[in-house]
Amino acid sequence: MNGRWAVSWAVAMVVAAAFLIPAVASASSGAAGGAVSAGASALTTTPPRTPTPSPSLLWPCYDPRTYPPSTPPLTPPTAPGTPQVVQVVSPYVHLRWAASSDTDGLACYQVFEDRNGVKIKVATFGPDVTDGTFYVDWPPYGTQSRVATLYVVALDRWGAESPPSGTVKVTIYNDVVLPPTPTPSPTPTPTLACHVGYYSYGWYGGMTTQVSISNTGATTIAGWRLTFAFPDAAQHLTNGWSADWSQTGSTVTATALASNQVIAPGGSVTIGFNGSNQGANPSPSTFQLNGSTCR
Repeated sequence: MNGRWAVSWAVAMVVAAAFLIPAVASASSGAAGGAVSAGASALTTTPPRTPTPSPSLLWPCYDPRTYPPSTPPLTPPTAPGTPQVVQVVSPYVHLRWAASSDTDGLACYQVFEDRNGVKIKVATFGPDVTDGTFYVDWPPYGTQSRVATLYVVALDRWGAESPPSGTVKVTIYNDVVLPPTPTPSPTPTPTLACHVGYYSYGWYGGMTTQVSISNTGATTIAGWRLTFAFPDAAQHLTNGWSADWSQTGSTVTATALASNQVIAPGGSVTIGFNGSNQGANPSPSTFQLNGSTCR
């Protein structure tokens, strides 16, 4: 009886192996060509029409990359060809590149983005895949677009890395773009109708000046500021009355007081100042009231 059980057990093992070994071999050969289909059995694969990144690839293509305890002299693969853009459907990019070669055998291709000098890996493909579609980051929220600079690197079975391919630039357009902030229109300064009389008595070294401001329009002036420029560089304001007086460079400014800030249509106010000069005392040619030139 023991001999019969032993023979039966051996036959059962042989039969089981006949079914299992081909299934495992099929899964192993399929995994090198692309990603496992969503929802599929771990032992079956469906090669995608357009290859997609293969995160299931083993060393040395996964992160973090580790190396064996001892490695032979490394001979890097040749650089892949500069990728060509097949299609861009933001934010998905389809590139195609010429294959690398390596005596040790290729392990994978990796696609990187050069983002302002920072190397960012965006996709990994199997060693026999020389084109595929992958995802890149959207532009910042509200930004219309951004340019992604992409290139390809090959790795061999010992982890040796090829020189990078040439780069290709791809524009990624945002699906959400904020409208531009409208520039506020400047509030127009109302044009005032006014007249300024300037009467100055000068002597060598000084002057005394009286200025009259008349409202010649039909609208009341509520609050005013008068500006003018001394024609001669030696003319300077020293003090004044009936207004707040100041001088910056050659420009003189007189601002209304609380007692005379309102000028009714047909009305006027009179103000004045003392100043210094070096003998010449020409009158200003232009007067502006609240930004409007007075006649």
